[in-house]
Amino acid sequence: MASLSNGQEASVDKPANCPFQLFNQEVVWNGKWIQTRQVGFRTQTGQQGVWQSVHRNTKPAEAPADGVSIIARVRKQDKLFIVLVKQYRIPCGKLCLEFPAGLIDAGETAQQAAIRELKEETGYVCKKVVMESKLCFLDPGLTDDSQCLVVIDIDGDAPENLNPIQLLDSTESIEVLLVEQSKLMSYISELDSSSIVVESTLLAYAMGIQFATI
Repeated sequence: MASLSNGQEASVDKPANCPFQLFNQEVVWNGKWIQTRQVGFRTQTGQQGVWQSVHRNTKPAEAPADGVSIIARVRKQDKLFIVLVKQYRIPCGKLCLEFPAGLIDAGETAQQAAIRELKEETGYVCKKVVMESKLCFLDPGLTDDSQCLVVIDIDGDAPENLNPIQLLDSTESIEVLLVEQSKLMSYISELDSSSIVVESTLLAYAMGIQFATI
């Protein structure tokens, strides 16, 4: 809701558990994939501010989240590997090491999206979906961009996974990596941070694996 032309405040319905009074919500810019918004807020002590945020335009109404991140575990020759992808991220200005991920299409569940995105980005075929997380937010101070984490097991010795072939869009350039799970943190630690960064979900997973052994 935009601010009123006579200078009065246009109130915004207060979300549950919100300690602020919200007013003058407006779309500042609207693009093909995202939009930026701002909303005024007033604290319980009367202090006022403006919160600016970024929102996707692509989420289907019935989708459980904007997208999925895929923790794909490959068992191959009696070893356990994690599937990673490396791609250049223009907003960061660097290569980024990540879990395979993508948006949920209309009519898809999170698990269906994960199986599809895994095949498209990496070429690997899912053996079994092990787990699906609840909705989680990636950077809640900046955006409501959300995801579900989906854990997938892959039989790396199966014929269809011996020479996986990606199904990339024409605008995508993605390198697929297999890293032993037991060596994941050391692999990340040895990366040259001046040229490649690590996505936070992947880093948190690697740290969890590392701390479990301490």
